[in-house]
Amino acid sequence: MVSSLGYNLVLNLKNIPGWHTSRKIVVIECDDWGGIRIPSGEIYEKLLRAALPVTRSGYRYDTLETADDLERLFDVLESIKDKNGNSAVMTPVSNVANPDFEKIKSSDFTEYHYEKFTDTLLKYGRGEGVFKLWEQGIESNIFVPELHGREHISVQFWLKKLREGSKDLMLAFDNGLVSLDIPGIPAAIKEFRPEFYFNSEDQKPFLKNSLEEGIDLFSEIFGYLPRAFVPANSIFHPDFEKILSAKGIKYLYVNHSSPVPDANGNIRHKHYISGQQNSNGLTYYTRNCAFEPTAEGYSGLGLTMKQIAAAFRWGKPANISTHRVNFVGGIDTANRDKGLKELSELLRTIVKVWPEAEFMSSGDALEFMRKSN
Repeated sequence: MVSSLGYNLVLNLKNIPGWHTSRKIVVIECDDWGGIRIPSGEIYEKLLRAALPVTRSGYRYDTLETADDLERLFDVLESIKDKNGNSAVMTPVSNVANPDFEKIKSSDFTEYHYEKFTDTLLKYGRGEGVFKLWEQGIESNIFVPELHGREHISVQFWLKKLREGSKDLMLAFDNGLVSLDIPGIPAAIKEFRPEFYFNSEDQKPFLKNSLEEGIDLFSEIFGYLPRAFVPANSIFHPDFEKILSAKGIKYLYVNHSSPVPDANGNIRHKHYISGQQNSNGLTYYTRNCAFEPTAEGYSGLGLTMKQIAAAFRWGKPANISTHRVNFVGGIDTANRDKGLKELSELLRTIVKVWPEAEFMSSGDALEFMRKSN
């Protein structure tokens, strides 16, 4: 009982500070699009049999989407309308590049090379139709990307371990897998996932360059400048914020207490309030709801609905955090089907409980916040 009361208190308190609105805005931010993560079910099983420390969590189903995945997702989004007659919207928070494994190996792991994620889709047999569906989703305003970084990879640490000759990491590399939980790396970069972690000042120029290139690649691929940036694993340093502002990014996702690395690799936490602006005009924003229907321990819509209710109670948009793994079936179609069934139920329940709800992309909701703040 105490635990439940404490959780409810935190749930409400975190929604009180900052900007408010009487509109019941619903945003769905879905992380991790664009990256390879698990190349295929066959490769996963092969590495598992070789006793490699590959993830055993629900992320073992996280892989590049198929055309069927997107078509089914779009059907769900378009089947639910808000009070204005607009379909539900998902914001795929996207990484725009993946490692070019052949070129990296040719350099003896001394140089990093990447390919656009649209090239990765073709290389992994997803076909040209997949990105055409992305474009259709953007045109229909139901699938509107924002930026998650160039890669979802701690590149400099990954290359260093490859040069050191880690046998497990090399086997994973030869099978197109990056995310491996090996010893000898900082706890903050488990599976080499956070792009912007560093533990020395000389690593920062590479990260600044990757941030600039990520924004440029996003614009090249999608034909517009991203409005929001969501750092991988939420790890980011204020020194990089000037680059975001200079490149035209307006919004930076932060946790209420965000992890910030220092030059020694230590993590401190900085407190933020949604709607707060920095000296460069960059606006911070947070999420206040979570929806992970294929995660272990998922027990239905109750928690997400409670979080949405708390957001609306205190005049905040319901910014729902979720991940691509919930909606892709390239490794297991049952995984996708469960995620889409729960998403459909969530959206239907939202408009039933709050008929005045309005679906918005992240960018549109953040523009409204900025203009009315």
